[in-house]
Amino acid sequence: MKEKIVLEEIQIDQGKKQQILRNIQEAAEKKQYSYCPSFWEIFRGQLKYISGFCLGGQLLCLLLTVILLGYFQWKGEGILTYLGTASVTASSMGIFLMAELGRSSSIGMMELEQSCYLNFKQVWCVKMILFGCLDILLLTVMVAVIAGNTSCGMFQVLVYLLVPFVLSNSAQLLVFTMLRGRRGEYLQAGAAAVCGMASLIPLSSPKWYTRAYFGLWVFVLAAAVLWLIWEISLIYRKMEEGEMVCWN
Repeated sequence: MKEKIVLEEIQIDQGKKQQILRNIQEAAEKKQYSYCPSFWEIFRGQLKYISGFCLGGQLLCLLLTVILLGYFQWKGEGILTYLGTASVTASSMGIFLMAELGRSSSIGMMELEQSCYLNFKQVWCVKMILFGCLDILLLTVMVAVIAGNTSCGMFQVLVYLLVPFVLSNSAQLLVFTMLRGRRGEYLQAGAAAVCGMASLIPLSSPKWYTRAYFGLWVFVLAAAVLWLIWEISLIYRKMEEGEMVCWN
């Protein structure tokens, strides 16, 4: 017969047991179960994902535009020179942002970010905020200089520049949602170039910049803003549903 093994009863000090349980409870209460970073911490953390080429190109365009406007002011150029140059610049301002977004959506990149649990919306939002602030700064400089050296008011000049700016960005976003990869980047730059050339059409007749046609400019701007909002909402929906990863 096998010998029955009897375990000795272990004496437990109830006082020490309660003290240990209290220590564990206090340590658990001090643990941080969830971490909610501030907006600045998120923004600063996402800066490392932004291409130095795209950000440097945007800053260089800002610097060159300021120098060019200063040259026009020194030469005493007319209103058409200011508006023509500013319209082409406004049409081209979104190229570097589109190139930066194209890097995040190039073949294989979105799948890699998905496997690394990166938040597409968070990364893209930081990029759009940063480049958007630079665009606003450039638009502000151009509006202030043109309004100060021509007979147009600041609001009037702002509408004249926002029309090519919003139309160009909408056209580039349309190409962005339709294509993916290197070919998409080239077509986005081509869309910006076409919008830049189209912005020069009103220069053929100065009457387009008179108050009689200002209502038409406002109507085109409103339609372009609605188009841009629709494009942004479309991209957001595709990111939410994973369509940009699964079907491209």
